[in-house]
Amino acid sequence: MSSAKKLQGEIDRVLKAVSEGQEVFEEIWQKVHEASTAAQKEKFEGELKTQIKKLQRLREQIKSWITGDQVKDKQPLMDARKRIESDMKRIE
Repeated sequence: MSSAKKLQGEIDRVLKAVSEGQEVFEEIWQKVHEASTAAQKEKFEGELKTQIKKLQRLREQIKSWITGDQVKDKQPLMDARKRIESDMKRIE
Protein backbone atom coordinates (compact mmCIF):
# COMPACT_ATOMS: atom_id res chain seq x y z
CA MET A 1 0.00 0.00 0.00
CA SER A 2 1.44 3.36 -0.94
CA SER A 3 2.01 5.95 1.73
CA ALA A 4 -0.53 8.28 0.05
CA LYS A 5 -3.26 5.64 0.27
CA LYS A 6 -2.30 4.85 3.84
CA LEU A 7 -2.46 8.54 4.77
CA GLN A 8 -5.81 8.95 3.03
CA GLY A 9 -7.16 5.96 4.98
CA GLU A 10 -5.98 7.53 8.23
CA ILE A 11 -7.55 10.88 7.28
CA ASP A 12 -10.83 9.15 6.46
CA ARG A 13 -10.82 7.39 9.84
CA VAL A 14 -10.15 10.67 11.68
CA LEU A 15 -12.88 12.52 9.76
CA LYS A 16 -15.31 9.71 10.58
CA ALA A 17 -14.28 9.86 14.26
CA VAL A 18 -14.86 13.63 14.23
CA SER A 19 -18.32 13.16 12.76
CA GLU A 20 -19.25 10.47 15.29
CA GLY A 21 -17.72 12.50 18.13
CA GLN A 22 -19.77 15.52 17.20
CA GLU A 23 -22.95 13.44 17.20
CA VAL A 24 -22.14 12.25 20.72
CA PHE A 25 -21.31 15.84 21.73
CA GLU A 26 -24.68 17.04 20.44
CA GLU A 27 -26.54 14.28 22.32
CA ILE A 28 -24.77 15.16 25.56
CA TRP A 29 -25.36 18.89 24.91
CA GLN A 30 -29.10 18.19 24.74
CA LYS A 31 -28.96 16.15 27.94
CA VAL A 32 -27.24 19.02 29.77
CA HIS A 33 -30.01 21.41 28.80
CA GLU A 34 -32.77 18.92 29.60
CA ALA A 35 -31.34 17.85 32.98
CA SER A 36 -33.87 18.18 35.76
CA THR A 37 -31.44 18.24 38.70
CA ALA A 38 -28.13 19.95 39.38
CA ALA A 39 -26.46 16.57 39.92
CA GLN A 40 -27.57 15.34 36.49
CA LYS A 41 -26.42 18.56 34.88
CA GLU A 42 -22.97 18.27 36.51
CA LYS A 43 -22.67 14.67 35.37
CA PHE A 44 -23.51 15.56 31.78
CA GLU A 45 -21.19 18.58 31.84
CA GLY A 46 -18.37 16.23 32.86
CA GLU A 47 -19.22 13.95 29.94
CA LEU A 48 -19.31 16.99 27.67
CA LYS A 49 -15.80 18.02 28.73
CA THR A 50 -14.52 14.49 28.13
CA GLN A 51 -16.03 14.47 24.65
CA ILE A 52 -14.61 17.87 23.73
CA LYS A 53 -11.15 16.70 24.83
CA LYS A 54 -11.43 13.77 22.41
CA LEU A 55 -12.42 16.17 19.64
CA GLN A 56 -9.53 18.48 20.53
CA ARG A 57 -7.05 15.61 20.14
CA LEU A 58 -8.48 14.89 16.69
CA ARG A 59 -8.29 18.62 15.91
CA GLU A 60 -4.56 18.64 16.68
CA GLN A 61 -4.02 15.78 14.23
CA ILE A 62 -6.08 17.60 11.61
CA LYS A 63 -4.09 20.81 12.13
CA SER A 64 -0.83 18.94 11.53
CA TRP A 65 -2.18 17.57 8.24
CA ILE A 66 -3.37 21.02 7.16
CA THR A 67 0.05 22.58 7.75
CA GLY A 68 1.91 19.69 6.09
CA ASP A 69 2.61 19.15 2.41
CA GLN A 70 1.30 15.59 2.17
CA VAL A 71 -2.41 16.39 1.78
CA LYS A 72 -3.58 17.99 -1.45
CA ASP A 73 -7.29 18.59 -0.73
CA LYS A 74 -7.33 20.27 2.67
CA GLN A 75 -10.89 21.60 2.57
CA PRO A 76 -12.54 18.61 4.35
CA LEU A 77 -9.88 18.89 7.05
CA MET A 78 -10.40 22.63 7.45
CA ASP A 79 -14.18 22.12 7.64
CA ALA A 80 -13.80 19.47 10.36
CA ARG A 81 -11.43 21.73 12.31
CA LYS A 82 -13.91 24.61 12.14
CA ARG A 83 -16.76 22.39 13.37
CA ILE A 84 -14.69 21.23 16.34
CA GLU A 85 -13.73 24.81 17.18
CA SER A 86 -17.39 25.80 16.97
CA ASP A 87 -18.25 23.08 19.52
CA MET A 88 -15.41 24.27 21.75
CA LYS A 89 -16.87 27.78 21.79
CA ARG A 90 -20.29 26.41 22.78
CA ILE A 91 -19.00 25.12 26.12
CA GLU A 92 -16.97 28.17 27.09
